[in-house]
Amino acid sequence: MVRDRILLTDEDPNLLTCLKTLLEERNLEVETAQDRSQILRHLSRKSFSVLITEYLLEHNDTRDIIRQVKTTSPETYIIVVTGAVIGDILHEELVDLGVDDLFIKPSPIEDIVIAVKRALRNRQMAMRVKRLREQFRAARTQLREASEGYLLDPLTGSPECQIYNDRYLWDRFNRELKRARRHDRYLSLLLLSLTSPEKVKGLGPRKTDQYLIEMAKVVRENIRAEDTVARHQQGFALILTETESKGTESVKQRLKGLIQAHSPFLSDPQFEQLNRRLNFKSYSYPEQPEIPTFD
Repeated sequence: MVRDRILLTDEDPNLLTCLKTLLEERNLEVETAQDRSQILRHLSRKSFSVLITEYLLEHNDTRDIIRQVKTTSPETYIIVVTGAVIGDILHEELVDLGVDDLFIKPSPIEDIVIAVKRALRNRQMAMRVKRLREQFRAARTQLREASEGYLLDPLTGSPECQIYNDRYLWDRFNRELKRARRHDRYLSLLLLSLTSPEKVKGLGPRKTDQYLIEMAKVVRENIRAEDTVARHQQGFALILTETESKGTESVKQRLKGLIQAHSPFLSDPQFEQLNRRLNFKSYSYPEQPEIPTFD
């Protein structure tokens, strides 16, 4: 386990020595600095759980150091020990700058030690919360990826090309249809399917799969991000939200032209035959209030 590290800075060597001794007696690693260059050298080499520093009204060094520490290590607890007169306005400015605790000289050294112990306890709790949040985000990401992997089509779907399976298709469509009915909005379903691909001479399952993979790329890349694409029988289904029948027809014609012009399809006679066997069916709500049966 990494020991907590404390950086002490003060122009008074007696205060530094006394504080260092008391803190080291509590099994804390303590380093000291007496000027800006030493402080910056320490900060550039190591991270510190607590910084105890002096504040002088006539210098801006302390402000710069506090700002730097809070920028690079927000969890570092900063305690200011000063002999200057600190009014309410300046106190508020220091708090806004990142100071966590303030002591006016002469303050009992034991009070400062107690403040350090309290700071370390609070920091440990903050770091634990931070780790738990990171673990939660990682777990949530893994769950989302696992869920997407379960719902994606094993042939054409991937994180980069999100083509869902038939199970997800109808669940999503039913949810979108309920939303469209509840809010009186348009919704369309466009089906692209191959008719009897096995009748193409010399065409095997592997070649059909290659065709579907290429067609999936064309479809996914040329519709809106908010629209859903899923496998359906020997083809695909598109859930087009906020889209009426006229818009669905426009999507159909555009995709039909893009598929026919897709370069891998133009250079292969079997793919060209499959293109001729590609059929389109559509359903639009509310123009068709009853859901038709799609084979």
